[in-house]
Amino acid sequence: MEKLKNLQMDEMDTTYVKLWLLLAKNSKAIEQEMEARFHRNFKQSMSRFDVLSQLDRSDPEWLPVGKLAKKLIASKGNITRLVDRMIDEGLIDRRASPEDRRIIHLGLTTKGRELFVEMAIAHAEWAKSMLDSLDPEHTQQLLALLNELKKTLNVSNSNT
Repeated sequence: MEKLKNLQMDEMDTTYVKLWLLLAKNSKAIEQEMEARFHRNFKQSMSRFDVLSQLDRSDPEWLPVGKLAKKLIASKGNITRLVDRMIDEGLIDRRASPEDRRIIHLGLTTKGRELFVEMAIAHAEWAKSMLDSLDPEHTQQLLALLNELKKTLNVSNSNT
């Protein structure tokens, strides 16, 4: 506790903390709004959209469950239950790998692909409606700066 009392932060230190807080708060607010809209409009979650999106990106290849888990933006903790429910609803299908029957691959069904297309169109419209108050030049600058930050943090490029 004594160290905390003696902590001397200069202006740049507080700027980094403020930046981190602002990024975190804005990210959370956008995520919560997207989550609410997915529930309201599709009775689906962001996690489900994320799964459908990753499977769509891998199409026509089927994606091993482990690889899917690594690509997801959302929590990976409940992937087995999430995938099982999506299979039960006919959104995705699973099959054993032809090379190794112990590895399970996932792919989109026709129903899942149709739902994903609807959700992706809505997602793009919602993102625009939430972010189009920024000047287009500022939007491009922010995108470039966040991509630069992503490089320095070694954030995976598989989701963008």
